[in-house]
Amino acid sequence: MKVVIAGYGFVGQAVDNVIKKHHSVLISDPAKGLDAIYYNADAVIICVATPQADDGSCYINNVLDVLAETPIHSQVLIKSTISIEGWDLIKEKYPEHNIVFSPEFLRAASAVKDFAKQEHMYLGGEHDAVEFWINFFRGCGMSIIFEQLSPKEAILIKCFRNSFLATKVAFFNQVHDMCESLELPYHVVQRGIGDDHRIGRSHTHITNERGFGGHCFPKDTSALLKSAEQLPGHVPVADEHPLSILQAAVKYNNKIRK
Repeated sequence: MKVVIAGYGFVGQAVDNVIKKHHSVLISDPAKGLDAIYYNADAVIICVATPQADDGSCYINNVLDVLAETPIHSQVLIKSTISIEGWDLIKEKYPEHNIVFSPEFLRAASAVKDFAKQEHMYLGGEHDAVEFWINFFRGCGMSIIFEQLSPKEAILIKCFRNSFLATKVAFFNQVHDMCESLELPYHVVQRGIGDDHRIGRSHTHITNERGFGGHCFPKDTSALLKSAEQLPGHVPVADEHPLSILQAAVKYNNKIRK
């Protein structure tokens, strides 16, 4: 099977590592001088960057550019992060394409290992299109749990996972601030809180930069806040923000982030 991977950052490379032994893989990433042709591709896996737009929303033009080159007969899997309104725009522009959204939860430093060893893969789309990708990855030797859901459910799973972890980082930075004010050792309090298995110690380390940063947390929290502002019935000026807890965490993070 001929497969084009669009975007060859850490996500695209992690996908390539798993499927290249089983399929003919071509790479499209103009920034790296890689220009695969889409017209004869049986499948296209979109791993392009979707950075934060100027208004805080998820910028999906890179995804749209790939879809503009993708023939209708190709099966499409979007691994790039997209927003709720981004999905609506994709379906509006390309209603005839077989598109599945599958969120990724890879860490940049260990993306190849994370993708190969993942336990679950969420696939949002129509049944036949999802079945194609389940069979595709099983054929590549991936023995994992595949879960079919709607694209928007998959999008919220992605955004809310990262937003919860970002909020946890902000929360523990405030724990740190209170410990500092009381002249108490943060690491002792941190360890005692994290010993509760329901909480755990992940995302409780206080960095020199303070708060959360990196590739995903800032843009995913921002995009989720923008999506929530567009919920039916919400009046931006009069109403409290639908995600007021996340909004407060982001505001605090922007205050302390160095």
